[in-house]
Amino acid sequence: MIDDKHPPASIEGANIFSYITFSWIQPKILYGRKHTIVADDIERLSENDRVQRISNLVYKEWTQEVENAKHASTPTHKKRPSLLKVLWRCYGLYAMVPVISGILEGICKISEAVLLGYVIRFFNNPDMTIKQGMGYAIALFLVTLIHGTFHHHNFFHVLRLGTWTRQSLIALMYRKCLTLSTSSSISTGTIVNLVSNDLQPFENFAPYGLYLLIGPLETIAVMYFLWQELGVACLAGLLALSLLLPIQTFFSRKFGTIRTNTVNARDNRIRTLSDVFSGIELVKLCAWEVPFQEKIMMLRSIELEHIWKANTLRAINMSIYFFFQPVVAMFAFTTYWLQHRDVNSQESLTPDKVFVSLTLFNILRITMTSYVPKAIETFAEVRVSVKRITDFLLLPELRSIEPDVDPDNKNQGEHQGFKAEDLPDILIDMKDASFSWTISTDEKNEILELSAKEKKEKEAKEKEAKAKKGLPAGSDVDSDNDVVLLDTHKKALLNNITMTLRRDELLAIVGPVGSGKSSFCMALLEEMPLVSGSMTTAHHQQDTRQRPITMSYSAQSPWIFAGSIRSNILFGATFNQERYDKVIKASELTRDIKLFPKGDATLIGEKGVTLSGGQRARVSLARAAYRDSDVYILDDPLSAVDPKVGRALFDNCINGLLKGKARVLVTHQLQYIKDCENVIVFERGQVTHMGHVDEVMKEEVEVKQVVREGDGVKSVRTRAKFVDVLREFARKAPEVSAEEAILATDEIETTAALNKAIGVNDIDATKDKVAEEKEDDGASIMEKNLTVEEVANDDTSFKVYVDFFRIGSTWSKLILTIICLTAAQTIMVLGEFFLSKWSGSSVQEQKKSYYPTAFGLYCLGTVIMTMIRSYLFFDCLTASSRNMFRAMLDALMRTSIDFFHANPHGRVLNRFSKDMSLVDELLPYVFFDATQIGFMLLGSVVTVCIVNPWILIAVPIILGGFISLRSLYMKSSRQVKRIDSISRSPIYSHLSETLDGLTSVRAFGVSNKFMDEHIKTQEDNGRAFFTYLGMARWLGYRLDAVSALFLGVTAIACVAIRDSQQAARAGLAMSSVISLSGELQWAIRMSVEAAILMVSVERMMEYSHTKPEISPRHMNNPDGSSVVPNGWPSEAKVTFSDMSLTYPRGDSPVLKNISLDFKAGEKIGIVGRTGAGKSSMIGALFRLVETMTGNPPQRGGISIDGIDISKIGVHDLRERMAIIPQEPFLFRGTLRFNLDPTNKHQDADIWNALEAAEIKRLVEGLEGRLDAVVDDNGKNFSIGERQLISLARAILRRSKIIVMDEATANVDLQSDRMIQKAIHTQFQGATVFTIAHRLNTVIGDYDRILVLDQGEVKEFGEPWELLDEMDEKCCGWFKGMVAGTGPENESKLRSVAKELYETRRRCRE
Repeated sequence: MIDDKHPPASIEGANIFSYITFSWIQPKILYGRKHTIVADDIERLSENDRVQRISNLVYKEWTQEVENAKHASTPTHKKRPSLLKVLWRCYGLYAMVPVISGILEGICKISEAVLLGYVIRFFNNPDMTIKQGMGYAIALFLVTLIHGTFHHHNFFHVLRLGTWTRQSLIALMYRKCLTLSTSSSISTGTIVNLVSNDLQPFENFAPYGLYLLIGPLETIAVMYFLWQELGVACLAGLLALSLLLPIQTFFSRKFGTIRTNTVNARDNRIRTLSDVFSGIELVKLCAWEVPFQEKIMMLRSIELEHIWKANTLRAINMSIYFFFQPVVAMFAFTTYWLQHRDVNSQESLTPDKVFVSLTLFNILRITMTSYVPKAIETFAEVRVSVKRITDFLLLPELRSIEPDVDPDNKNQGEHQGFKAEDLPDILIDMKDASFSWTISTDEKNEILELSAKEKKEKEAKEKEAKAKKGLPAGSDVDSDNDVVLLDTHKKALLNNITMTLRRDELLAIVGPVGSGKSSFCMALLEEMPLVSGSMTTAHHQQDTRQRPITMSYSAQSPWIFAGSIRSNILFGATFNQERYDKVIKASELTRDIKLFPKGDATLIGEKGVTLSGGQRARVSLARAAYRDSDVYILDDPLSAVDPKVGRALFDNCINGLLKGKARVLVTHQLQYIKDCENVIVFERGQVTHMGHVDEVMKEEVEVKQVVREGDGVKSVRTRAKFVDVLREFARKAPEVSAEEAILATDEIETTAALNKAIGVNDIDATKDKVAEEKEDDGASIMEKNLTVEEVANDDTSFKVYVDFFRIGSTWSKLILTIICLTAAQTIMVLGEFFLSKWSGSSVQEQKKSYYPTAFGLYCLGTVIMTMIRSYLFFDCLTASSRNMFRAMLDALMRTSIDFFHANPHGRVLNRFSKDMSLVDELLPYVFFDATQIGFMLLGSVVTVCIVNPWILIAVPIILGGFISLRSLYMKSSRQVKRIDSISRSPIYSHLSETLDGLTSVRAFGVSNKFMDEHIKTQEDNGRAFFTYLGMARWLGYRLDAVSALFLGVTAIACVAIRDSQQAARAGLAMSSVISLSGELQWAIRMSVEAAILMVSVERMMEYSHTKPEISPRHMNNPDGSSVVPNGWPSEAKVTFSDMSLTYPRGDSPVLKNISLDFKAGEKIGIVGRTGAGKSSMIGALFRLVETMTGNPPQRGGISIDGIDISKIGVHDLRERMAIIPQEPFLFRGTLRFNLDPTNKHQDADIWNALEAAEIKRLVEGLEGRLDAVVDDNGKNFSIGERQLISLARAILRRSKIIVMDEATANVDLQSDRMIQKAIHTQFQGATVFTIAHRLNTVIGDYDRILVLDQGEVKEFGEPWELLDEMDEKCCGWFKGMVAGTGPENESKLRSVAKELYETRRRCRE
């Protein structure tokens, strides 16, 4: 696909001169000087750099490598695929380009030293003419220039290789994600960490890896020329070098170990962070910020221990780089002095010997103490990353990526012409099918398969259980063969299912919480592995052609991604206006879309945060219905909507638009099952009843469950009870007449206000409009995020640098560090001058022992001061990194929930993963390198100017050129680097969203479209990164060219004043300039790199200054006592006084002038259409959003027991209330931690709470019981089970105010009854607020009903008062809702309400 949006790649049209000098990137650099560079200004990638090309290449080779490994494996030895071999086959040939340029660069470096010797000898040889001296000087300049050219092309190509490796491996890992079995249980945080941090070592290794080959070759060549200069004495230098090798080997091993520990610790931290940010609303509602913050900081401290060890080794490594040259020189020159100290010897250290040797030793210093150690260190990290990535790539796959399914069959030539008539009558046929999640993941993220060892352990436990019962080994634990023994909850088995699904059948799936209904949907979608029996799915058959049946899926927890409403519904399908309109109407979305700010082009946030729960459910249902599929699997789509909307969805969509198709409907709304042809009843993973509903209710079945009891197991026989619930509640709800439908379908004023509040109105929807005109084909599945991440265009201010250093260190420590930096460089410069004096002395003078002794002391001082300054510098930066993380985490834990609604999960996580790892590991090294080389640069300039004052004339010109180049480069490169940083966030967000909706992506057959979208996000990032890479080489080449010119000027100037110039001083000047030429451009490049890395610091500092919630967590009186009295609230009277609520940045209130008085201990039911403001009212009570009252408006409007809640701390308020949220959330860890994260309760209290929540038996059957492992977001529990755990959590808090936000929407009616029973027994005397869709939940059990619509109170009173037309409180709103449930149910509800009313009236009398 041709990219017409961005300018063409200039590198493809560059001529040879432009290519050599990197001038092809210059127009972009000049453009950035006067303009702000935005993403659209960056050129597209060249054909060689296209992510699609390299990702396909690596995928092809990896697939081949896996196949080769399988063929090479034997029963006793399993061969492991090699990722490094794959990369070599893909990029090995291209890697020869930098290998050749690297070898030529090495030749040039050695040639510089040889030519320097000729120039120095020119001064002591009167026979050589000025012309010859000028020739040597010019040759020295040209060789230095060519050296710079080869160096930068070498780096350009290896960094390009590193980029290709990163991009292709990310694509390979994303492709793997699309095929992962859901049973892998690998967390989103772990995968994000793999992508963000485990690929960084490949890029770090790229520039240095070459020196593992070139380094030894250079060493051999250098030693040859050193032998020519110093003879045997050069072996002493070689000895010093050999002493370095075991040290480097030790470092390499330690780096590998530390890296493994670091990434494991970081994995745990990021997984926990990801978990907490996903459930941040629950964290804030329960006031759990402190325990979670402590848990994260504990994991962070473990990570920092390993980072500190790594940084200490880096500090030592960089110190060795700095002092290696004088130490080796000391060894060599002292040995030379000892060798020729005899008075008869006429040999002495001449200037040419000293400075040629110093230059050659400098080559060894850079190569063997910088490049080679870095290569060894980064290769050790690469090996760790390769193992982790390979482990991930070898995870079990569910199936490979299949071709995209076009529901209209318009774009599949080989599939055109298939019709519904081509299908057989039976689409799905199961025979004794059992399903199980066959693998799980432990806390260390190691893959655990059901191995022979596990099977033996399982058999041993069964044998032990039989022995306890006195049964023979060969017998069953129970002799009743009609009863299936259930496995433990961890295996989540579905057992021995025999069923068929016809092509036009509506099949209802019902059962209690945790019975296996959602698992059955996974089995139908082939997401859950079949372990025994058979499952056959039909194919379209026409002539000799066939294709599999297509499926649509609506998940129980609706998966909504960041994009427009239309893109969420189309989900990659071709836009068909007629079909689209029918689906919108059948899904009850017509009015919603009309009232949204931009209609169906309105952008909704990540996970659908701007939609209400009911709207998310209907968008998910519309997505499923839009596809013209053969089978529709609908997992409880009616639970999040009220009865009237539920009836409309059932009649118009499920049994209307989709009629004639095979439909599987999981539901807890049992009134619909009589409209279904057949029903399957699940209980504890078994099908207890199956068939027509009338037949089902006649059967009696027993089931048996194996539960743990101490060390053994016991078998519990129970009658299948759910059929009793079915008999009681299953009835057909008649259609609602037009007269009864008096409720306005005003569902979305609240949501529209929320959209405005967090910036949806400000996002341009032109893209969607254009797509509409062009018959949107849904190609762009994942659209832009809700809020755009800001790009700062200014330089990082000096204040950011100061604040960063000050956050971790005192002024005295920083000043001491600067003093040590200066002292170390001063000692080294004095040592060089002393060496110049030594070499310039007469032969007899050099015989004195004073010279080697003094030089040795200089070297010793250099070593000591260098080690001290390195330690201090790294300590300062590590301390700053540690405190920066703490400040950022603390700020986000204190900010309002609006921040997390407006910022996608991936963006926030990117600051804590990618930016944090850069500041932890790369910034200290780069910053210290820039600082250390800066001081070396200053020392070299001072040395040259002292030796030859005439060079002072050229210094301002040269420095001016350097500063101009740096300034020009900085302005453009910083903008491009920021675009690169920001364009990485969508990669993580897209990955995170894909993993959340993996089942939906596969069910709809859009894996390839998601793969294309991923490639696009990588291309966007790749364009910015490649531009930045080109700019860096442009700068480096020009800096080296100017440095070469400076060397040429110095050499020619020294030759020109030959008569007044000493050879020793000339040698010192030129050797300093040669080292200066490399140091100067490196110092500037490192300073730029440090400045760019400071962007990460700036981004983190931005988060650390995030605005906190208006009130602190706790508020005290002037005397230090809490403003909240002990035991508050004692009565729990809640009063709303003219309360209004407007979301941040919102235009209009979503709750309007509400004045209500709730008595102590009342049970209040809150009802209303979806989006009426029910959940916003709960948010106001918990102060997730601040409320206003009065005129002019001021904070307040809600009081509890006479205390205005706006005048107390948010934790003082939230700690004294309990909530059972609409969407239950469990955190990664143990069940105990989820129930009691503050660790305040005894085990007995926890068990009592579990028993009250009717979930004790389930927990007793878990491995580990209270310490049972909970996966991310509790995905190893069903949603209903999570809801019951949330209930237990609320019971444990023993609060006086309880809020249930549609908490029973996802549980069956039997569980609903249990919850209501628990509320009345466990929350006696508490004030209870319940948002409910099931009217039978609140009628008969609750004291008063509050009816909301469009943020206003429509009715408030006892249930019968609102149903009795003679009562003044009855306005018809609640009466209409009851009528909407059907005449039979209406009669029952009215009877219950009246009976309750009369009972209460008699009690009052």
